Amino acid sequence: MTPRSSAPVRSLFGTLKAERLVFANPMHGINGGKLTTTIPASLTAEEVEAVAHAALQTPALRVVVALSGIHALPSHQIRTMLLEQVDLAGGRLDPEGLNRPPDEYTTEAINSYLDYRRRRWPNSTNPHLLISRDTATTTTAVGTFWMDKLVRPLPVGLDRLRQDRILEEALVSGADPLHLAHVFSLAAKTSLRYTTPVATSAAEHDPRTP
Repeated sequence: MTPRSSAPVRSLFGTLKAERLVFANPMHGINGGKLTTTIPASLTAEEVEAVAHAALQTPALRVVVALSGIHALPSHQIRTMLLEQVDLAGGRLDPEGLNRPPDEYTTEAINSYLDYRRRRWPNSTNPHLLISRDTATTTTAVGTFWMDKLVRPLPVGLDRLRQDRILEEALVSGADPLHLAHVFSLAAKTSLRYTTPVATSAAEHDPRTP
C-alpha cells in the first residue's frame, strides 16, 4: 500500500488509478521541462472533482486535462502535438521525440476528440492534434489565447495539474529526487522542491520518528 492510498486521494492521477482507469505509470521517460519557481501544491479533493467534471464538458478540454494532469506535459507541448505523434492503435504517444504508451483514460479522451474533430472539420489537413475554428484551414498550432480560453472552466491552471502529478510521483517513488529528475527531466534543485516536502511530511507522520 502506498502512502497515498492510506490517505484521501487528492491527485488527479491518483483518482484515476483508484477508479482503475490507469493501469501503468505513463510517465516513464517523459521530458516535461523545467517548472516554475512557485511552491508546488497538490490539488484538493474538491479541485479534483471540479477538474474531472469540467473535463467531461468538451472533448478538447478532456484531452488537455489528460495530457497535463496524467502525463505532466506543459502547455506548449500539448498545443503543438502532431497527429503523427499519436498512434493509439500502436499504443504510442511521442511528443517531442518520446516513445511511450498512453494510458486508458488518455486513449479514450483522444479517441473521443478525434471523432469530434472529424465531424466538426472533416476536410481539415492541419497536422496538429488540437485544432480550432481559426486553425482548421491552416497548418498552424492553436495559440495560447485559445488554450487559455479552453481551460478557463477549470478551477486551477495547467501548472497546478502538472505539479499535482509530479507530487504524486514523488510520493509513490519514496521522495527520490533522482527518480523525478529522470522521469520529468527536472534540474536537481527543482526535483528537491518536490521531494523535500514529501519526505518531511512522511517523517512527521512516521511513529518511529523521535
